Amino acid sequence: MYTYNLYDAKDSFGISKSYHIKCEIPPHRFRAIMMEFRRNQEIGENIKEFINFMKREFDETFELFEYDDIVQYDADQENSMILANLLDQADEHV
Repeated sequence: MYTYNLYDAKDSFGISKSYHIKCEIPPHRFRAIMMEFRRNQEIGENIKEFINFMKREFDETFELFEYDDIVQYDADQENSMILANLLDQADEHV
């Protein structure tokens, strides 16, 4: 299972919504699918349409967890920084 995070800015400077995705699509294939989807002139930039497309095409292995609150995004970023610092400290002690 692979995990992906997509963020929707809705033509603004901040992130308005984030999507946490778990699926069995490897990263190189996921990127290829997303790049092909973005070529669509009508809906290619709409992240919600991409999510809907992925649900339709890969429903059996596609899990979506939506973060409705930007606070969750900030907490995820902070947790990632804390983990990176801890890993750096662990590497120094070895």
